[in-house]
Amino acid sequence: MDDNRLRNGIIISVTVVAAVAMVALFLILRASNERTIHASTKFATALVRHEPNAAPKGGADYVKGINAYFRGVSSARVIDSHNHGVNTGDSADTRAYYVGDILLATKRGPAVIELEFDNQSLANASEKISSIHELAPDKVRKHKLNANDRRALEAAYAQRGGEPGNLLPTTRPVGAVRFAKPAVDEHLRCIQRAHGDVNKMLRCE
Repeated sequence: MDDNRLRNGIIISVTVVAAVAMVALFLILRASNERTIHASTKFATALVRHEPNAAPKGGADYVKGINAYFRGVSSARVIDSHNHGVNTGDSADTRAYYVGDILLATKRGPAVIELEFDNQSLANASEKISSIHELAPDKVRKHKLNANDRRALEAAYAQRGGEPGNLLPTTRPVGAVRFAKPAVDEHLRCIQRAHGDVNKMLRCE
């Protein structure tokens, strides 16, 4: 009898612990999803207004790059947010993080971009953007676009070359080359400073 009572107590305890763990996981996932939607919406607004400083942390350069690549964004709408798992083949490296998908109307046609919030763990529900990339039409989850939007997306994607665009600014920073001196310049200057002194000229080699 005592053994049965002990067994039942253990079963009840394990069940309670499992239930608490499931509730905790649900709350963590819900919080992560809410933060993803909030940050994605904030980025969409910054993108349309072309205000890099209004984007979530990690998104400013993408506001510039996306507008440059698509030649302007007239509207942006969050169409999806979900948990994304990455498995590198080693279970120790398997991780999961949230992503937000945004449908854009641009001068180069419709496009879908995906914001990654890879914050190392689901419990770390940060709104910092770690990366943004363009999604190929077949990578957009089917139930997130109607038939007309998907056809338009496929056509525009094909017209842009059928490859994801480079969404970061590609302009070389001002002055990046201006102050770079070829090695031959320094050699010539050394010769000039020698003023015909052979010993000094030899040290310029």
